[in-house]
Amino acid sequence: MKKENLFGALLVALLIIGIFFILNYSNHENKHEHDYSVEIKGEDMKFLAVQEVADLWEIDSKVFLSRIILEFNLKESYNVDFILEDIRGEYAFSPAQIKDIAEEIKQQDVKNE
Repeated sequence: MKKENLFGALLVALLIIGIFFILNYSNHENKHEHDYSVEIKGEDMKFLAVQEVADLWEIDSKVFLSRIILEFNLKESYNVDFILEDIRGEYAFSPAQIKDIAEEIKQQDVKNE
């Protein structure tokens, strides 16, 4: 009978720990989505041109493009009219990575004002 009680207690403890981690991970993911100054789904953003994304974040599109090229060590020639999904053909970056770059530039611009 004691083994059954111990097993039951262990099972409950593991269940509680699992729920805690799931809730913590979920909260982290939701928080990350709301940390951006522009709300746009990654799926929607992939089909925008570099210029359009820069316009959304109100940042310089040429600086933005330069940072993307540098960040992902891109070798092809791109301009601000290229669609992000087309650039992803060379390097499969995520929309979140692009949002992070845009946010960094935006924050740097705010600091320089």
